[in-house]
Amino acid sequence: MAKQIEEKVDSCEFVTSRIILKEIQKEVKKTRNASTNILLSPLSLHAVMNMMAAGATGDTLNQMLQFLGSRDIAELNSKFANMAAVLSSNSNGGPDLSFLNGMWVAHTHQLRDSFKELASSLYKIEPKVVDFKLKEEVVKDVNTWAESASRGLIKDILKPDHIREVTKVLLANALYFKGTWKFDEKYTTDKYFHLLNGDKISVPFMTGCDEFTYGSFRGCQVVKIPYDIGKEVDNIDLSMFIFLPNKQNGLPRLLEKVNSHPNFFTKTFWLRYESLDEFYIPKFKFTYTAMKQIVRTMKEIGLTLPFNDECTEITEIVEPDGQSFYINEIIQKAFIEVNEKGTEAAAVTELDFECGFSMYDEPPGPRFVADHPFLFMVREEVSRLVLFTGAVLNPSSDHSDTS
Repeated sequence: MAKQIEEKVDSCEFVTSRIILKEIQKEVKKTRNASTNILLSPLSLHAVMNMMAAGATGDTLNQMLQFLGSRDIAELNSKFANMAAVLSSNSNGGPDLSFLNGMWVAHTHQLRDSFKELASSLYKIEPKVVDFKLKEEVVKDVNTWAESASRGLIKDILKPDHIREVTKVLLANALYFKGTWKFDEKYTTDKYFHLLNGDKISVPFMTGCDEFTYGSFRGCQVVKIPYDIGKEVDNIDLSMFIFLPNKQNGLPRLLEKVNSHPNFFTKTFWLRYESLDEFYIPKFKFTYTAMKQIVRTMKEIGLTLPFNDECTEITEIVEPDGQSFYINEIIQKAFIEVNEKGTEAAAVTELDFECGFSMYDEPPGPRFVADHPFLFMVREEVSRLVLFTGAVLNPSSDHSDTS
C-alpha cells in the first residue's frame, strides 16, 4: 500500500515545490537586511490548482496537466484521491490532520452537473451560491469558513477589494496539521540567533530530544525530527526537516543550490542517528501571507494560459456564457508554531477566477545549533507529500505579510 501511494503521489509535488522555493528565494533576497520569515504550503496550492485544472480544456488543460505532473484528467483525479487518502489515514491516532476544500459560485452562473458531481465525490465540497456584488457578506462567509477549517489559526484571508463584480467563482483549500514530539521544557534556554544583516537577538532554544536523525553535507547540516505516531496508525510517517547552512549568512547560497533541483523536497535524505555534543533549535511562531507573487512566479515558469484575461478554455466549471473565464488571483495565508510540545500549522489557499540534489558527505559535526537563518519543511515520508515549507530568518518575528 505504501509503495502504491508513493508512486501515485510523489511526482505531483515537483512543480508546486519549485514555486515555493522560488518564493522563498525572492523573499530572502528582498529582505536580506530585514527579518521576514516565510511559510507556504505546496500541498494546499496544489489542491486549488488541481480543482482549477479539472475545469479546463484544450491548450489550457494541457498546460495545467504538465504543470501538475499528470498525463490526463483521470490521472490528475487519481493523484488527488491518493493525497486525500494519505491525509485521512491517521484516523486512529497520531498527528491531527485536516484537508478541506471550499467553493463559492456566482448566482448568475449555473454550475455544470459534471463539475458538481466531481466537487461532491472527489473534493468533498458543497458549493455555495452567492452574490459577489455583496462583497462584505461574501468576505465574511469565506473568512468564517477559513477560520473554522484551520481550527482558528487563519483569520481574515479575504478582504472586500479581493472581490470584483466580475468574479464568478472562488475555490479554496485549507490544510491543518498538529504533531507532537518530545522536547523537555526544563532544558529550554535563551541563546543568541544571528540575523542575515549581522545583528543578533536572544530567543528561546529547545533541546533534550534524542529521536532525530542527522546528516552533514557540503555547506549544510540536516536533521529530521519525527512526530509521534499512534500505535494504530499505518502507512503514515510525518517529520520536520531542518536544513541549516554551515555559514551564518549561508541561507541565500543554500537556496540557490536547492532551487536548481525542483524535486528537492521530495527526495530521499540519507540520514543517521548521531550523538551530538549540542543540539538546539529555536522556538518560533509566525504568520505569512502570499498574494500576487504566486501568480507572477507561475507565469515565470511557463504556466500562463489560465491567467490570460482572454482565456476561453475554462469551460467545465460553470455553463459557458461566451465570456472569458480565468484565474484573477491566488492568495495563500499560512501559520506555524514550533515549541517543545510539537508543531501546529495551517494554510488556506484562495483562487479567484476572473531530484537530484547533489550532496557530499563531510565529517560529522559535533553539534547542530540552529542559531542562524535556515530552511525547513514538514513532510509525510511514505508518500513524500510536502505539507509545509519555509525559512526562519528571525524566530522572534511573528507576522509577515506580502503583496
